[in-house]
Amino acid sequence: LSAKEINLAFYCQHVAVHTVEQNEHVEIYGPAIMNAEVISYKNEWEKVKTVGISQGREQEKQVAKETYPQLENFQDVTQKGILYTLEDGQVDAVIQDVTKAAKVPQYENKPLSAHDYISYVLVVEKEFAKTKAFEDFVISYNQAVEKLNQPEYLAEKLGVPKEWIQDKQIEFLPLELRQ
Repeated sequence: LSAKEINLAFYCQHVAVHTVEQNEHVEIYGPAIMNAEVISYKNEWEKVKTVGISQGREQEKQVAKETYPQLENFQDVTQKGILYTLEDGQVDAVIQDVTKAAKVPQYENKPLSAHDYISYVLVVEKEFAKTKAFEDFVISYNQAVEKLNQPEYLAEKLGVPKEWIQDKQIEFLPLELRQ
């Protein structure tokens, strides 16, 4: 089944809340991924003061401020332009998803937080969540979660050395079927 056919989507938590508030036919089914973001930087960490962040990512901004008091400024940047701002020196660091950070291994990175937080949730159409097709999806999803939580497997899928994954705190969360 395609994502369109099964009428579900993984959303950042804050986007999901807005989506659910605007559409009574969908619900946040449950958390899906924890700790999926990192702060990538080009030069010395001690000199990082200004951070580029994708527009609308207030949760990540708050988490970064709490974790790293040295961060003074946050600049909203389009998703497509975020790495350009880092390379061009417009910002000292950027907050990005670990899957995107894996594609630019030349940058150092740090976990966004020292504490667990929810990065993505599953939003599903309420009626669809009651179907056999959705039940089958949850079973398949949970099987994928088991594999993705193995560092060797995740590293292979991201195309990075296992060591690169070791210090990341990303965790894929299983979903529970509701009766």
